[in-house]
Amino acid sequence: MNMSITYKKLITCIIMMTLLCLVFVPEISAQDTYPSREIELIIPWSVGGATDIAFRAFSSVLPKYLKVPVVIVNRPGGGAVPGYAEAMQKDPDGYHMVAWANASITKTHMSVTPYDYQTFDPIIQLISSPCWILVPKDSPYQNLNDLVEVAKEKPDNVTMGNAGAGGGTHLIALAFEQEAGVKFNHVPFQGGGPAVVGAMGAHVESIMVSPPEGVSQLEAGDLRCLAVTSKERLEDFPEYPTAIEQGIDFTLSQWRGLAAPKGTDPERIKVIHDAYKATMEDPDFLTIAKNAGILLEYRGTEEFKEWVEDQNEFYKNLIMTNKLGDKYK
Repeated sequence: MNMSITYKKLITCIIMMTLLCLVFVPEISAQDTYPSREIELIIPWSVGGATDIAFRAFSSVLPKYLKVPVVIVNRPGGGAVPGYAEAMQKDPDGYHMVAWANASITKTHMSVTPYDYQTFDPIIQLISSPCWILVPKDSPYQNLNDLVEVAKEKPDNVTMGNAGAGGGTHLIALAFEQEAGVKFNHVPFQGGGPAVVGAMGAHVESIMVSPPEGVSQLEAGDLRCLAVTSKERLEDFPEYPTAIEQGIDFTLSQWRGLAAPKGTDPERIKVIHDAYKATMEDPDFLTIAKNAGILLEYRGTEEFKEWVEDQNEFYKNLIMTNKLGDKYK
């Protein structure tokens, strides 16, 4: 009788263990095979813009390393606020990302937004776009010091165009004038392209834009480059000097990378990071990036997090000093 009860208990135990295995195996399997389905990437800007073009270039090679496609969802308008507001509501399951850029930081200090730099978990920095200062071909300014000297003599007189009031190139121009000890008359255009056209028509004396804006005009001799805002000369444009070379210790670029909704599993973030890092080094992608004028700069997850924190403080101070937006009024 006791043996019979023991046997029944043993059978019951085996059945229960089998059922438990059936419950847990699919979950473990799904975890081990992440990602097992497509990943969504929200881009808070329009199709065809610089950020959109860059991430579509990555997505053309990325499946080689991530093994699943990344579906790009554009949510333009509203200073990128609607796109980031949508991204912050997504599940932190590793299947949702957002394009994270310095424009997302600056907007939070110009107006009240539902998110800030801590709302998302940075994954990887991929791109850094330094600016260059361009002038018309017949400009009297032969180098950066010529421009700065006149701007010091005539504050608020020398015109410098940008790609839009409060945008990345405008803020970089403001930061540059602080470092150089000058004051420009800033002229906003509706994008980098129109700014280039404005310079070609001599409607402004100089412009602050980012490559590839102005490349064809430089090659044609319609514009001249006085300086680039990178630490070293650009590999693709070695003939153009940096501001540092000309005695002005200034470097600043627009950066782009990836972030995930807060609370995303660090292991899944690492999978995404590693796939994008491998893509950055892929020969096919490097060819695509070069042809598209995409300038790569890598920062890993922790370094990118620290960089975002530093950039947040930098732009907060810059925006407050120049009284931009309405957040701090």
